[in-house]
Amino acid sequence: MKKVVRMLGLCALVALAFTACKKNDTQKVTFTGHAAQPTSDVRTHISDGTFLVWSENDQIKIFNEAGDANMNFTVQSSAGKPGVAVFTADDTEELEFVANLESDNYTAFYPNATLNADDKVVMTIPAEQDYFTGKEIGNNLYPMVGFNNGTDNFEFMSNAGFLYVAFAVSNDSEIDTYTIDKLVLRSKETTDYLTGNMVYEKDGLTYVFEGTGNVVTLSGDPIVLEKGNAKNFTFVLPEGALASGFDIELYLGDELVETFEGQGNGQNTVVAQQFRLMPDAYLPKPTPVAPN
Repeated sequence: MKKVVRMLGLCALVALAFTACKKNDTQKVTFTGHAAQPTSDVRTHISDGTFLVWSENDQIKIFNEAGDANMNFTVQSSAGKPGVAVFTADDTEELEFVANLESDNYTAFYPNATLNADDKVVMTIPAEQDYFTGKEIGNNLYPMVGFNNGTDNFEFMSNAGFLYVAFAVSNDSEIDTYTIDKLVLRSKETTDYLTGNMVYEKDGLTYVFEGTGNVVTLSGDPIVLEKGNAKNFTFVLPEGALASGFDIELYLGDELVETFEGQGNGQNTVVAQQFRLMPDAYLPKPTPVAPN
């Protein structure tokens, strides 16, 4: 059966910002990462469509100014506010590493930063992403780089953005519910990359995106789409993605339930640290009435 294709319009929503600070005492050095207006510290995710907050298992990789040393630091606890991540240096090696935090330019990367054969820092936007409803993304997914600029404060930013989509059953549909367990996002052009590696210099000031594919799949436990109750999903994508337009396919197992289309011509291009917000889309589309 031929599936219906629908047009989707998008708009930019909100930008994100991050800062961090450090405290000294006689036993340890503690520095914290503040997500913009967070509402939960359960995991690093989008909350209410505007915020990122941290998980207690999140880990950042920090490089010293010379770039010849790096260490990983894991969130230890909440600092008493939702979304404030606390990192602690409390052994000799860690204390020596952060000793010049207030004078040198350190750089931090999140998540899962690695060094490639050219000694550059790599973070990946994967082709497989878990979905969550309620405006959330999976943990260890959104790539960020942070700078302290010779002070005791880190400020995080990102070269990735978000595509936010919402689906519901049309009120005039004869079917009350549709069940899906997978969304496949595909750009119109194969060179309009949606997945790949963000490759940074250790100082975080420049990067290149090495694209690997033009398809991203969100999947998870089956979700029931209902009338009057849109379910939301968020894709993490590199800045500049979707300039060619895109299709989103909804699946239950291997069965294609519906296909939606987003326009190209740069109208839906992903912007770093911003959402591209899609108005609620409804299925199925009514059968067009033939003209008399």
